Order: sequence, then C-alpha cells, then structure tokens
Amino acid sequence: MQINPLQRVLSCAESAREALGRVFASVGLAQPRMSDLRERLGLDKSIASRVARAVRMSDAGAALRELPAAEALGQIVGKCEALGAGKRLVAQCRKAIKELDAAIGDFPGDRTALITAISATESSRLVTAGRVAVPKVSEAKLRAARRGAYNAALFAQGICCETQALVNILLPSEGGRKARQAQVLSTTGLRRLRPGYPQAILSLLGRDEGSPAFDRVTLTGEPIRNDPGVALIPEFCTDVASQLRLERVGRVHSLVLEPHSPPLDEPMDFAYGYVNLDFTPPRATETTKWTATSFAVSRATRILLREVLVHRESFGEVSPLSIFTIDSTPMVDPEMNGPDPTGRGRVDQGDDLVPMGKGYRQCGRTGEDFAVPLALRALEMLGRDPDEFDRYRLVVEYPLPLVRNEVWIRLRD
Repeated sequence: MQINPLQRVLSCAESAREALGRVFASVGLAQPRMSDLRERLGLDKSIASRVARAVRMSDAGAALRELPAAEALGQIVGKCEALGAGKRLVAQCRKAIKELDAAIGDFPGDRTALITAISATESSRLVTAGRVAVPKVSEAKLRAARRGAYNAALFAQGICCETQALVNILLPSEGGRKARQAQVLSTTGLRRLRPGYPQAILSLLGRDEGSPAFDRVTLTGEPIRNDPGVALIPEFCTDVASQLRLERVGRVHSLVLEPHSPPLDEPMDFAYGYVNLDFTPPRATETTKWTATSFAVSRATRILLREVLVHRESFGEVSPLSIFTIDSTPMVDPEMNGPDPTGRGRVDQGDDLVPMGKGYRQCGRTGEDFAVPLALRALEMLGRDPDEFDRYRLVVEYPLPLVRNEVWIRLRD
C-alpha cells in the first residue's frame, strides 16, 4: 500500500537514524556524546552536537530536524568505515541515507515546508515497530500555526475583531411549509489598525422587484427586500454601526464600512439576524436526507463561536457534524449524499460540535458564553422557548480566514 510523502520521509528518517546508530556502535560509539564524535571522527562542534542528539532520539521527526544533509552523513559514515566499521553495516547505512535523501526530494515544497509539516504532528507516534501510522495533528502546534495566520491576516488587512459568532436555529415549519432556519450573527471588537479599504459586513441577495414572495424575513417577521439594515439588532450594535452605508450591486445588497470607519480608537460591535423560510424538511424524504449550513470568517478573528439549536419535537434526536474545508468543487446531490466521504479539501481546525443539552441551561467554559445574551434575545424575538431546542457548540481560537465551516445534519426518518 502506498504511503503519503510525509509518512515516507519519517519512515526513511527512522531507518537512517537506526542504521547510523548501528555503525557508531560497531566502532565503540554507542549512544555517542558530542565530545566522543569530535574526538574520534574529528567532526565540527555543531555537526557533532546535532548528530549526537539525532542518534539518541526516539522521535523520527525530531531526529530528522537534527540530521545534516546526505553528503555530510556520507562523510561521517566514511570516517566510521576507516575506523573499522563492517562493510555490510556501512552499505546498509549508505542505502538508508540515499533513500532518505530521495524521500526528502520527493516531498512537495522545500525542506522548510517539510519541517513545518513535521512540527504540526506528534511524529513520535508515526513509527511503531517498523510500521507507519497516519500523522496525528498536535492541537497545541495547530493553534500556534493558526495564531501565525491570524497575525499575517491582521498585518495584511489592517483590520481585526475580537469575536465572531454564528447561531443557527432550526425552527419548526409553519403553514405546511418546510422548516425554517434563523441565522444570528455577531461581531465584537471590530477595529482598524490603519485606514484601509471598504469592508462589507452584511450582504444579502434581494428578491426580484416583481416577485410577491420573500423567502427571507427578520427575526420579527418583517420581509427583507432591498435594505439588509432592517436585520440589525440595535441593542447589540455600538453607535459607530450607524456609519454603515448601503451598497447595491445587482441583486446583492450590502452594508459597508468606509475606509476610515470605525475610527482607529473606537472598536465596533454589531449583530443581525434573519430567518430563511422553506429551508429544509424536518425529516428525511425521498429527495432530502441531509441539511447543511456553512460559514467562513473573512478577517483576523480571535475567537469563532458556532452554535446550532435544533427544535427537538420537529427534528428528533440528531447529531450535527462539523467540517472545515477549502474545497470549492460543486457537490453532487448533497441533500441526498451528505458531506464528501473522501474528506477532500478538509482542514484540521478545532474540535467537533459539543452537545450542550437543552436550551441554555448549561454554561460553557470561561470566556465562551459571550453570545448567550444575543441568542436568548433572538429566541425571544422569534417567540420561542429555549428549552424547545437541543444545543450544540463549537469554539475555535484564531480561526483560519476563508476556511469554510460546514455543519451537516442527517435528517431522521
């Protein structure tokens, strides 16, 4: 079975480390110290230190970061051969070094890309008893990588926010129609580091002027025609939100921040909500087995919170599935097939949705309940009791911009 390039590199690194260790042991340098390698082989202090650490390590990825290039390793093996290392051991070691060099050469990108990929995994678990396992992402290193992306986006865009929250509320159907879905979104601590470019904070697709039907309304039931400003929830918006202007491009209607808004010394909060009518059948049908919503942050954000509230009586007991992806390939009949089973385009970012029980009885971890007042207000505007819903929560610190988070629900029969 073919293994992926990272697995191959790590497997070859483990083989080279073990072969080099056997060559050292054959000339009396088992588990050598830097001083031993300098004295017996005449190695440079830096090279001797790195090789000594690599041979003594049990982690293939860590050892690879210490091992010098193939040419230098070949010279070290040659020095050991001159000290009496057996020809068979020397040949095995040279073969292992050659295979490692070839594996590194075949890895996509340069050596820096390889080291970065290794740093994001717990590589000590990759090689066990000669077998290579699938890399396991280290959450701590993944968070550090996301923090780096946050800093890069902050520098490039010159704008950031403290939190973004999206609360999806799956509501019962009314009047024989499909179930409805409310979307409640908030941003806190939006600030500019410097005057920049206009920023659209809310864009909605308007209906044809001649159409009497509107499939999107505010939380209180008012049709949203051409002004998305009616969807704002004023008590969760700071005064600076009044600086938003309406922009229309075709049927897309947006609320836009001007290049100098908000002022550099005045962070901005805003929130809005609306209801999609005829969103999904609450139970599986011959044409619909799955329902899904997606969301992606577009600017540097410290904390992303997603909550899904499912009307228990209408939908039954379900288990929402969270997926992060950058894949843009159109899916074939997603309402029947659900998420792509191959995982194409998936991105490792955070945990899955956590069940939070009935309504808002259960508190989250410190700092994660910042959107609870907004969600409760939205339910009040919708005229619903929180205890009617099962709640699920996902929190990501430093979410990667433009990576789409999809939440899928398999409908009950």
